Amino acid sequence: MNTLKALLAPFVLYCLFLPLRLFALDPAKLGFPDTWSKIGVFVDQLPSNMTPAQIKFAATHYAGSQKLTLDISSKLRRYNRKFVVLHYHLGIWQQQPVHTFIIDGRHWGNDWDYVIRHEDWFWHNEKGERVRSKADGKYLMNISNEAFREYWKKSIYLQMKKGKYQGVFLDSASVDLLQGEAGQADPRLAKTAAKFKRFQELGGKTWSEAYEDFMMDLTRYLESREKVTIPNITGRFTTWDTTDYYTTASGAFGEGAFDTINSADWQLGMKLFLRLTSKGKIVIFQPYLRSGINDIKKRMYFLSCYLLLKDRFTYINYFSGTTLSWFPEYEIDLGRPIKHIHSIRDIEAKDGLFRRAYEKGEVIVNPTSNSVTIDLRKKMYKVIPEGGGPVPKDGHIRGRLHYEKVEKLELVPWEGVVLLVAVP
Repeated sequence: MNTLKALLAPFVLYCLFLPLRLFALDPAKLGFPDTWSKIGVFVDQLPSNMTPAQIKFAATHYAGSQKLTLDISSKLRRYNRKFVVLHYHLGIWQQQPVHTFIIDGRHWGNDWDYVIRHEDWFWHNEKGERVRSKADGKYLMNISNEAFREYWKKSIYLQMKKGKYQGVFLDSASVDLLQGEAGQADPRLAKTAAKFKRFQELGGKTWSEAYEDFMMDLTRYLESREKVTIPNITGRFTTWDTTDYYTTASGAFGEGAFDTINSADWQLGMKLFLRLTSKGKIVIFQPYLRSGINDIKKRMYFLSCYLLLKDRFTYINYFSGTTLSWFPEYEIDLGRPIKHIHSIRDIEAKDGLFRRAYEKGEVIVNPTSNSVTIDLRKKMYKVIPEGGGPVPKDGHIRGRLHYEKVEKLELVPWEGVVLLVAVP
């Protein structure tokens, strides 16, 4: 009997502590394509009026999308049964009545009428008032309220199940947003208070600590049901918010990533995202082409930053105007990276440059305010895209890649380049 107890002890301990760990789903089993040897593009919400040719193009070129009703998803999955679709839901906020989301896979609606029956679910300021976002009027919730948390995860899962979504994109999920969006309505959240101030409403935790507990609980619940969590943690250009966004969710959405002209901010963002990509987490980068689709320099800069970090489930998307866009540089074939990147030091070179070697070439980024000239010591080919943009109704995108032979290279400030050892 004592021998049996000894044998069972490790198993009993495992079962006791099982609820404390994440299930760490393999994204490939849910349909997320492996990006180790290719560029993966994950597009934002697609138009509802796509032609059959555009639907076929989207299904065969993008890894996935979000905010799609079942009628659109089913059309895409006729061409690609593993096409990933994410549900859209706010992370730590409640949609105001005029904002809708997909409630049952088929219809846009809102759960406002039910949520407002539970006043204690809302976050209140010292005057007892609900706290609304300065940006768009959404309501901050008390993420430590157990009843709210139970409703939140079960309702989100039910919406995902009905919509046949593989995961959920949790918008406005980062703690550093509280200072700007909620700090005026509740001065207790101003500046860096979300990281350092403890609240009785949160059981004595800071907002940062409460978020970690809330997101891990939500992720554990959804991953056990084979769904993933992808919170929007923005571009991560901040020093004070040291919240753990890296082990508490299945991945992250980097809205506005790479889009800075401050070298220190750029390096900080790269370091933080490396903590996700190096662990094989699902990461979707979505910077914006604010100056339009013809800004080739910006396009190649965004793509090059992505290639510095890319791992097994790392995706990129940039556009201007319609989300149904495609650019020829997405089809660059660099092969596999020579090695996995675990630290920014692994890609740091001289003169402020950052470089990463691939089987068929190299990517270089100059995230500084100075031009840098380098001797490549061999003949290589700089990739220069032409065209690209909105996918026309016939599904035939106009665009191509050019190759400029170079042995020396000048990189101007905030430029990224992709080099190939041979022309394809």
